[in-house]
Amino acid sequence: MDLSLLDCFVKVADSRSISAASRLHRLPKSTLSHKIRQLEDEFGIELFVREGHQLHVTDAGAEFLRYARLIQSNCEDAATAMAEMRQEVAGTLRVGSTGEFGTTITSELLYAFRQQYPQVNLDVVFLSSRQPFSDVTEQALDGIFHWGEPSDVDYISRRLSVSSYGLFASADYVARHGQPSTPDELAGHRGLVFRQPTRLQSWYLTREGAAETDLLPTATCTTNDYWTIKYFAVAGEGIAYLPEFFVETERQAGLLQPVLPDWSSPKTAINLIYSRRRHVSKRFRAFVEFCIDFYRDRERTGIPRYYVEKVSMPNAAGR
Repeated sequence: MDLSLLDCFVKVADSRSISAASRLHRLPKSTLSHKIRQLEDEFGIELFVREGHQLHVTDAGAEFLRYARLIQSNCEDAATAMAEMRQEVAGTLRVGSTGEFGTTITSELLYAFRQQYPQVNLDVVFLSSRQPFSDVTEQALDGIFHWGEPSDVDYISRRLSVSSYGLFASADYVARHGQPSTPDELAGHRGLVFRQPTRLQSWYLTREGAAETDLLPTATCTTNDYWTIKYFAVAGEGIAYLPEFFVETERQAGLLQPVLPDWSSPKTAINLIYSRRRHVSKRFRAFVEFCIDFYRDRERTGIPRYYVEKVSMPNAAGR
């Protein structure tokens, strides 16, 4: 079978649109359409069904997609094996990450990794924090940055660091509304609250010698995007409950400060998760060790950082 047919099929399946796949991979739509028809004619079965403006794989298409990814992975392993014969770390690395890790840590790490291993190409997929690991497996990712332990015992988990949620606000907000001294006083403040798929995220707080407190403050802004919450916090719109690693740069720049600094959520591990496999490429072995070293000495890397910057603000009087 012509491997270019498999490649086009996977591109269309991932994009769920011939037009989108054409734009993303700079391939003529006519070429993609022809190759999909060629596959369907060869098998005598439909691989896609149209729903609205999107294409979805049929049951047969889903089964073929599984094998197509496996074939692509085996081809990549073959190319990697040849590169390793030359003692090179090369090939394509497919990495998954949830959004809050994205531009905060994952992008930094991958940028630094590319500086050390320029022969490696990156394919990065951002995932929902609630996305099932079965979906991740189907995407044939080499590894996933994940907060917490995997529920599937078939995955290997390498701990990179630990972090907690804490409360943060701008100095302007604290100057206008005061600094609470106990969790009970948060009831009188403006909350910037993350929306989970089925409910709002509670603020779980504890400190040494105290029981855990579960709060859900009055929210002036709710969203399912941590970057929006951080933006509103930097702008002085309220108190945010955010991962500590997510606000490191804003704290260093003086844009955010801790609220109730002695209180935080229980610490949770930041892990690199990957499936068990018989053959581990030199590329991925290098990546695992690089991740461990990066988290151990992240502050000394001197690489570009991305954060919310407070450029200018109108007169905030009366807010």
